[in-house]
Amino acid sequence: MTEKPHKMKPDLRHISYAVKSVDETVKTWSKYFDFGPWTYRENGGLDAKGRPWKIKMAFAYVNGIEIELVECSEGRIFQSKFLDTWGEGIHHIGFHVDDVDKETENMVNQGVKKFVHDPGKFSYMDAGGVGGAIFEFMKRPSAKQ
Repeated sequence: MTEKPHKMKPDLRHISYAVKSVDETVKTWSKYFDFGPWTYRENGGLDAKGRPWKIKMAFAYVNGIEIELVECSEGRIFQSKFLDTWGEGIHHIGFHVDDVDKETENMVNQGVKKFVHDPGKFSYMDAGGVGGAIFEFMKRPSAKQ
């Protein structure tokens, strides 16, 4: 007997914005809102075709929700197509789940499109609808962290 897919009970923890400039966005948002402090990170590497990419990110918490700003500073990244199509804005919302792989498989079995999956860590799923909404499932941090 096939197991019936279950509905997720989302634990919203993360909102990610695709932006053209992390610095300008932080400056503007800080002018109007008491967000922060902001933490900055950079990351980079090679994509599946061997092309270099780099990103700049800024993070802040608002009422326990992580706000992430992502700027592509070199090459093309997951957010690049979003920026080209819709411009700056919310790229994805993230949920903590106990088992990323199980939730990803459950959603795929229900017909949801999987974009990216790093087993045991995270996955990006196509939520469908106008605006290209994307859900990210992230491994719930352990109580020790």
